[in-house]
Amino acid sequence: MLSTWPAAMFQYTLMIAQDLIPGDATGPHMAMAISALVTGELDVELLDAAYDDLVASNEVLRSDLVKDGDGWVQRVHPHRGAHLDVRSGDAALATELAAVWAGTPVPVDEPPLVRGQVVRLDDGSHLVNLIIHHVHTDPSSLGLAMAELGRLYTARLSGVDGPPPPVRFGEYVAERIESVRGRLDADREYWRHHLAGARPIPLAPGLTRDWSTPPRTQAMRLPLLDAPGAAALERWALRHRTTLFATLFTGFCLAMADRGLTRDILAVTAFEQRDRPEVREMIGQFIHPALLRVVIPPDADWPSLTPTVRDVVREAYDRAHFPAIDVLSLHQDVLAAVATEPAGICMFQYIAADPAGTEIAFGPARGRVLSSTEVGPTGDVGLMFRLHRRPGGDLEAMVTFDQRDLREDLVRELYDGFAGRVAQVATAAVR
Repeated sequence: MLSTWPAAMFQYTLMIAQDLIPGDATGPHMAMAISALVTGELDVELLDAAYDDLVASNEVLRSDLVKDGDGWVQRVHPHRGAHLDVRSGDAALATELAAVWAGTPVPVDEPPLVRGQVVRLDDGSHLVNLIIHHVHTDPSSLGLAMAELGRLYTARLSGVDGPPPPVRFGEYVAERIESVRGRLDADREYWRHHLAGARPIPLAPGLTRDWSTPPRTQAMRLPLLDAPGAAALERWALRHRTTLFATLFTGFCLAMADRGLTRDILAVTAFEQRDRPEVREMIGQFIHPALLRVVIPPDADWPSLTPTVRDVVREAYDRAHFPAIDVLSLHQDVLAAVATEPAGICMFQYIAADPAGTEIAFGPARGRVLSSTEVGPTGDVGLMFRLHRRPGGDLEAMVTFDQRDLREDLVRELYDGFAGRVAQVATAAVR
């Protein structure tokens, strides 16, 4: 009999979405990859053993998701051994080799739920690649998995076992769910009131979708602010008693209102909530999707709208344990609009850390995480603004959109409006 734990919030949301749109939540477009270039002496056989340790010590990498009544549970499989794919390759093609590996299929129901590879490069260095499906892990877990692999390799090399995990991921999820159980009725009433009458943002007049064709995702990596500008924006946020994310979302709201099609902004975001010290470096799915709704007064500007958006973000963060998919089910009119209108609901997300450039020890050898060229998980969302802080401090966006709904020139116009609003504050704050 396999042990089970409740599904994490994002896992539950994805699997419900999978029921609604088969293949959307578990398809290959939802996989995430990370690569590290390792220089110095590296024992490939020992690295393979460390990879096996990685799978053995993280139950989430051995758990599939199965239906349990109206919900889902994580079903933990026993560890049966895991091995790296070992190849040889041209050092001049390391980036291309990493990109090819990023397309490796990762079945969501065939543990281990990570795939690993090491490429012996012809200059003596090694390329170490990992790919994990988003249903099991969040973006931060990619960097954490590579770092843990380095620690496990170092432990193997020294002959000293590392400490066991302080808590199992499934155990943490069960405790987290139990801790908020008494709040759910009040949270349900908040969401019932807060989203009443909401609708997706009309991005442009006359949008249509060819429903007979599958999603066609296009991605653009676009700059937002250089490091001094991003630092200035962060200082402005602190002075106005808000957060960098809430400030960025204020700019998004103002930019959408500037278009004159609506002043009632509805978007979905995703908060990473690692609320206990022992899970800060744990591999797992700590993402909590949440809905953000801001009604913008006619005379709103940065100073007047900032506290409103801050409070909306705070309320959503505090209630993100109530599944966003269940929030939508409270409002069948909103859910129908999201499901049937072109572009559906917009996603706006800020990821504070990017592992690119991070140095990781593999014993005496040193690994450096490479910048990713992949789009990352997309899903069936018409427009996504996913903002990242680069290692040098720059802010940039990965903008993805469904070509069934949106043209590139329109998406660039939407993004430029947002970037212009953000630049207003950043430029003033630098002076």
